[in-house]
Amino acid sequence: MRTMRTCSMLLAAVVALGAFAGPGAAQSNGGAFSKLSPGQQKIARALFEAQAPGPNAPRPLSLDEIAMKRQSQQGWGEVFKTMKAAGQVTDKNLGQVVKSWERRHPDLARADRPKIDKPERTDKSDKPEKAEKFEKVEKRR
Repeated sequence: MRTMRTCSMLLAAVVALGAFAGPGAAQSNGGAFSKLSPGQQKIARALFEAQAPGPNAPRPLSLDEIAMKRQSQQGWGEVFKTMKAAGQVTDKNLGQVVKSWERRHPDLARADRPKIDKPERTDKSDKPEKAEKFEKVEKRR
């Protein structure tokens, strides 16, 4: 009986905490972030990690919330400007945000770039030789 009561109280506490966790606490598997291309996911991650921490900072946005802002606004520059105006990021521009993220995560920064198969270089010996140049004949007047 006592164990049953403890379990029910624990369950009630977990449910109550889940209700107050808010949208920024978790990211859904089928959310807006997962629908972004790899390059756009990189920008969203960079903005997510660039959010200013601290007791006086505004509530940080989740990856899904950042992705939803991107889908509802014109471009990433507008998303950055909105977040900067709200005090969520302190960087000068979006380029700085992405570059600093790439420096912190060089392995992930290269992962989103497509691998381009370059054709093999041919040796110069395979090329035909240049034709001889003839001297110019001067015209007589």
